[in-house]
Amino acid sequence: MESSSLKLAQGFLKDAQKASKSSWFSKPEWDIAAQYLDKAATAFKAARHYEEAADCYVKASDAYVQINAVYLAAKCVENAATLADTHIKDHEMAVAHYSRASDLYRSQGAAADKAAEMMESAAKVCEDIDTNRTIQLYDSALSIYENEDRGRFGVETFKRTIRYLLDKGRLSEAVDIQMRLSAVCEHVNNRFELNKSNLSAIIILLAFGDSVEAGKKLEEFGQDVAFTRSKEAAAAERLVQAYSDGDQDEYVRIASDQSVAFLDTTIARLAAKTRIPGARRLEPRANEKQAVHGGEHNVIGSDAPHIDNAGDDDDDLL
Repeated sequence: MESSSLKLAQGFLKDAQKASKSSWFSKPEWDIAAQYLDKAATAFKAARHYEEAADCYVKASDAYVQINAVYLAAKCVENAATLADTHIKDHEMAVAHYSRASDLYRSQGAAADKAAEMMESAAKVCEDIDTNRTIQLYDSALSIYENEDRGRFGVETFKRTIRYLLDKGRLSEAVDIQMRLSAVCEHVNNRFELNKSNLSAIIILLAFGDSVEAGKKLEEFGQDVAFTRSKEAAAAERLVQAYSDGDQDEYVRIASDQSVAFLDTTIARLAAKTRIPGARRLEPRANEKQAVHGGEHNVIGSDAPHIDNAGDDDDDLL
């Protein structure tokens, strides 16, 4: 099967080369060349000659550009990117092809969502390799959604970007992206996501230790009457108050409330792990048994909370 596919691919490639040549009496027939190159790529892929397949997809893309078939050109180079990522394992090649596909899709005008999707795919390729580059690629995807007024379709990409930033401890940047998500939700009147996004921003700021900015944001969000009537607003206000009071017990209780628990998992986990500097230790929970041995109280129970000494740095915040 692979042998026959390889012969077929080589035949298509020869036909493509013939069609793309010019002579004294004829010009290159790019439409025919593009089709043969596309077929050659498919056959090389079936033969598991992935590098040759990717190369043919790129050449097919260039040929489609020659006849202004931009969408087909974008699709071909997207196929090349997928091969580079999943089979060739060449991350640089994958990012380059995804970026090229994004440019082509965006030039179509009506394919902005696909353009953003390509940049997100490029970001995913880099996630475990280069943090800064990953953030830049995610930001490019988000900017496409924003600039093309397609923000409502990019909500999940915003959330994925925020999760990545939080996982990497980039809290300040996570706040910025969270606020951009709030702006998008407000623009498209997505009240459900807006309320959750506002609460998430407060939680990140408090986790970052910036209670002053959290208070300012809460006041800013309070200009939105609809938000002030939401359960998310009530939770945000109580969290800020508990943090200001240095009441770790109350903070943890609020963090376990449904309005927080139903946020994105990473945000909910962040709220649960936030420690207030200088706060007293958590009191034992009611369902925890206590045993006294030699005058010392030992909390027994698998869910017993562990809180560092007041004022200690929390290097394990995330």
